Amino acid sequence: MNQLPTEIVYFAVNRWDSMIQREQHLMMGLSQSYRILFIDPPLSFLSIFLGKIRGKKWTFRSRLHRVNEQLIVYSPPAFPPFSQYFYWIHTLHTRLLIFFVRRLLKRISFNDYVLGVGNPFLGNAVKAFSPRLFYYDCSDDYLASPRLKGTKEMLRKLEEELVRSVDLVFCTSMGLVETKSILNQNCFLVPNGVDLTSFLKQPFNSGPPVDMEKIRKPILGYIGLIDERLDVDGFLGLAKERPDWSIAMVGPAISKHVASALKGVPNIHFLGEKDYHDLPRYLEAFDVCLIPFDVNDFTKKIYPTKLHQYLATGKPVVSSRLPDLKSFSSTIEFYSGVKEMEEAVEKALRGDSEEKALERKRIASENTWDQRVKSIVEIFNHYSDKKKTSDRRP
Repeated sequence: MNQLPTEIVYFAVNRWDSMIQREQHLMMGLSQSYRILFIDPPLSFLSIFLGKIRGKKWTFRSRLHRVNEQLIVYSPPAFPPFSQYFYWIHTLHTRLLIFFVRRLLKRISFNDYVLGVGNPFLGNAVKAFSPRLFYYDCSDDYLASPRLKGTKEMLRKLEEELVRSVDLVFCTSMGLVETKSILNQNCFLVPNGVDLTSFLKQPFNSGPPVDMEKIRKPILGYIGLIDERLDVDGFLGLAKERPDWSIAMVGPAISKHVASALKGVPNIHFLGEKDYHDLPRYLEAFDVCLIPFDVNDFTKKIYPTKLHQYLATGKPVVSSRLPDLKSFSSTIEFYSGVKEMEEAVEKALRGDSEEKALERKRIASENTWDQRVKSIVEIFNHYSDKKKTSDRRP
């Protein structure tokens, strides 16, 4: 067997110091087997300036940060703004990024690596590198995202180029697999998972968090971004129909429009963003966990990270009818519209049992990040060996 690569260079779509999500979990797991260079998406001069006003500790200079012995995070220097709106700025942006990263690879002796891309705008950057294997980790339908920052036509062209160029495409949902496989046959379903070891390492008998002590039960809880994905009408309708129920929302308010629509409702409580390792205490205080997304072109192709976090606690889950969650119909209560949402929550509250809680925990244990990482490593090994053998043929 040919020697396999021992390094990964990964161009991220989210910064390492942002909310702990898929990219951080996968890279931490992969760092058990590979040396990893995680490249933050470059911030613009304007973003850094505005961030400093809001108290962010961003810098205009590049920065290297070692997470562990195997994983290094590289934050590029500040770049010109509006690169996702104008082709000429994007071209300059990409050339600068390539220059800095190639120089860094020489400095830290990354020679035989797998190149991963999470940022769909980097479709024309991969050609500048010579890795053993290319892959694209596609976690969302970015073209349908209500939070798209950039020109849709530019994104469509660059992402299509990226999907065609890479050897492998990892997708979080079957909807994404179906879409991307039109351009690349080597598409693999790698859904989001849960880190059982760190997520549930603290005991649950420490009592509710201070900011939840006065919230009246039963508590319907949601953790995640407060943005355009949420079923605002469902929230408002449920809160009005059942004033005896409390709705607790844990996470940053990304959309001012959504947050303002829900604020002022007496039984909806905004608790703000929390440290990742504090989330289990909040989940323990919930009576029912919600995945209350509006079903549209964007959400039809998502596989919520929060699903297995919820299930790992054993708590009942109520969700809108997202296609990739249909396989969990024996465990999740689904709804369409306010009336069904109320009925689903009522059923979850009245029909819960220790047996059902154990079944939820069992499902979570079969969907860990360790298992996702193992699948990715197996695919890497198979295709890198296969590709090298193919390259050697006359």
